[in-house]
Amino acid sequence: LIMYSNQPPNEPRERDYVLVGSFFTFCIWIGLSVLAVAKLFMQKFKMYNSLGALAAGAIVLSVPAIMAFQNFDDHSRMGHYASRDYAANFLNSVDENAIIFTYGDNDTYPLWYAQEVENIRRDVRVVNLSLIAVDWYIEKLRRRVNDSAPLKLTVPTEAYRGNKRNQVFVFNPTNPQDMATPLDAQTELAYIGSSNNEKNNQTIMRSRNLFIPINHNRLANKGLLSPSDTINLVNRINIKLPTTGQPYPKGNEYIMKDQLAVLDVIVSNFYERPVYFAVTCKNEKLMGLNDYMQLEGLGLRLMPHKNKSVRELSIYGSGRVAENKIYDNVMDKWAFGGFDTQEAFIDESYAAEVQAMKIIMMRTAEEFLVKGDNQKASGIAKKFFSSFPHMNFPYDDSVIPFIETFLSTGDAADKQEAKKHMDILATEIHQRIIFYESLSEDDQESFKNDFGYSLRGATQVLKLVDEIGDQEFSEKIKGMLAAYDLSKSGRR
Repeated sequence: LIMYSNQPPNEPRERDYVLVGSFFTFCIWIGLSVLAVAKLFMQKFKMYNSLGALAAGAIVLSVPAIMAFQNFDDHSRMGHYASRDYAANFLNSVDENAIIFTYGDNDTYPLWYAQEVENIRRDVRVVNLSLIAVDWYIEKLRRRVNDSAPLKLTVPTEAYRGNKRNQVFVFNPTNPQDMATPLDAQTELAYIGSSNNEKNNQTIMRSRNLFIPINHNRLANKGLLSPSDTINLVNRINIKLPTTGQPYPKGNEYIMKDQLAVLDVIVSNFYERPVYFAVTCKNEKLMGLNDYMQLEGLGLRLMPHKNKSVRELSIYGSGRVAENKIYDNVMDKWAFGGFDTQEAFIDESYAAEVQAMKIIMMRTAEEFLVKGDNQKASGIAKKFFSSFPHMNFPYDDSVIPFIETFLSTGDAADKQEAKKHMDILATEIHQRIIFYESLSEDDQESFKNDFGYSLRGATQVLKLVDEIGDQEFSEKIKGMLAAYDLSKSGRR
């Protein structure tokens, strides 16, 4: 089966299910071996048939018994509710009747499970960006699902069918020079979906630069915009579609069916329902709309405001932060799968969601500090450490922003919190470095990146330790890490 399916050596996750047939076959041979061992006992040790069979069975069963005894606690998922809880966190991050675009398996199937099985936020429509490239899935969006009303689409069913509009070419037959001119997105969608816009299975659009005109009163009447929310308000949302191919006249520039369908969902429903992208989407899936996004938790909401994004944070840094809404979501609605209460093995499959929640909490704490709300900034930092405790989550440089948050509030109790977590971080960095330096040069190569992260972490801790105001503590930390200060030692 492996030869037939020709699997690559690296897969996104373990895929033992492909080997199940071989497991079954091997189990048959194990069963036959029990008979062989029983026969050996009867012949060599003159055992009765039943006694030989029992002895052989006991010997063979001892192997899985030992494996179960030694490995059960390592592999058990009893008490693990992270898939369900993290999925609920996505759904509870968005407003009522929302649409949320998701990208991969881990931010889609758990959400569907939470809705279908546990009846969590069945009003939210989950739209998967990996499936929206096919006609049957686009058509499904037009139907009611659970408590979610059908989505509106401007391009008709027949226009999406089969291989129609797999590619939509950017070309203005009237005036090629106008292809960069911004056009009303709703009008352009109607043009793209027109039955007259089909020739030799090709469809065109007249510009890659589109916009959604903003009617503030209409949004306010629908409850999609607060009348007091006027900071950086815009009169239109500009969309510059990422295209494939060379622009006219050198080549054929086009967008794909999935881009068209996503644009259709956004534009056709913007005045009807809140539209979100999951923060675990690829950044390019936002179609350049980052500056019009508002972070509200694990969802980025498209809003008629333009704010400069934090580019170095990729999709997580998009747009502005709705800090009070995130605070309510994190403190009152989010759950953490039992990883915050009991010691457990945290599988790498949770990495994207864990990273997302950490960065969101970091941005929120920083936003509270900027706005002078030290109490809520401290609250978010405390929630971070209680949600991702050291017993399950190794400390690394991702905890430093929260230590800095404690130090920035000026509160004495917060300084003690910073001291506690800085001590854990410094000790862990020290132990890692000792381990790395104990390895041979060849083995160190495998840990080169981790070693670099630890050295940078040591430098960051040493920059902060004097802010604690505890001379004895400062000397302790410097005694562990001073030799690894990149800013002074020149280590690389």
